[in-house]
Amino acid sequence: MDPAIIFSYLGAAWLIVSLAILLSTSFCALLQPHIQARRATETEQPPVSTLLPIKLRHSGFDEAQTSIFGQAYPEYEVLFSATEASSPALEVAEKLKHDHPEIPTRILQSHADFAVSPKLNTLAPPLSVAAHDFVLAKDSNIVLDPDSIADFMRNFTDGVGLVCGVPVAEQALSLAGHVEALIINSHARLLLTASTLGLGFGVGKVMLFRRSDFSKAGGFDAMAHTIAEDTAISKGLAAIGLKTVFAHRTLRQLIGARTFREVYERQVRWSVIRRAHEPMTFPLEPIASPLPAACAAALAAPLFAAPPLAAFALTLAGWFLCESAVARLKGWEISLVAPLAFLCREVLALAAWLRAFTTYHVVWANGRFDVFVGAQEPVPRPAVSLLTKSQRRKEN
Repeated sequence: MDPAIIFSYLGAAWLIVSLAILLSTSFCALLQPHIQARRATETEQPPVSTLLPIKLRHSGFDEAQTSIFGQAYPEYEVLFSATEASSPALEVAEKLKHDHPEIPTRILQSHADFAVSPKLNTLAPPLSVAAHDFVLAKDSNIVLDPDSIADFMRNFTDGVGLVCGVPVAEQALSLAGHVEALIINSHARLLLTASTLGLGFGVGKVMLFRRSDFSKAGGFDAMAHTIAEDTAISKGLAAIGLKTVFAHRTLRQLIGARTFREVYERQVRWSVIRRAHEPMTFPLEPIASPLPAACAAALAAPLFAAPPLAAFALTLAGWFLCESAVARLKGWEISLVAPLAFLCREVLALAAWLRAFTTYHVVWANGRFDVFVGAQEPVPRPAVSLLTKSQRRKEN
């Protein structure tokens, strides 16, 4: 058989699988709120400690932190945590504490460096002193709706150890920001599909779990080995028979202004983490992406007596229109620069995916890290008060 024909059939097969994934995930993403809401049957509302690691006062920071103080929930406390002794972000936290005396609020400084993940190091002090067994950790760029804590608790049914939220991006203020928003929202479609199918994964934007379960799963020692603390928590809880689920309500993630370098470095970090923790599925990711599907369509075009360039362009356009339709039906933001951002997203995401095969080093919080070892370049840190790596070595 002519090799060109073989490649055409392979392209057609790739295209059919890709389009099937696109259509099925779009359908499942639309169904997820209804299906998961029927599963969310917990009616009790025990007290909750909310943990807010903070660092930079980025765009939308004030709105995101203020949202924790407007929760329609019977009893909860707020614990801010930062590695710095003073910063603009901490000034906002101090003001919020002063403005909301009705909510028990503490501001803690983290000196921990026992974990590979900077975020887990920042979470260590508030998690250690939290007044309640249930804890909800929230990233600084997530805005909570007034009923968010209550909605998360509804999903904490029997057999559940971790409830995560699916982030949906909004308020992008630059072209690179719009590119990142499209990346996040395309991932949201896949995560919502997993939720519809009854699956859950550790996604750290907002996580609700019990401290007692965290301890049974091995605590900090079991989670400190990787930069993906959310994945480690989910896997640790699974090892003691507790599953991870996604809430039936998505989260608002504020994007603000981004540079292409920031977006690329963040996508490389996420890609490296996925490659490290999902080695079987990571190589298959391009099959769910429009650019490889468009290339497959161009290869398959001779089978339909169609011009390859037209098949390539039509596939990209159709994919974009499908994603836009889902976004419109879900109420997600769609910008005027979305077509350009869509094309930029595909090039950047594919570059980040390829880069992940060549390194385990990532950039995070102005430092360079190995996903399994930790900081590879000096990162300024204050004097240590919690148990440090050097102290742990001495004890051993």
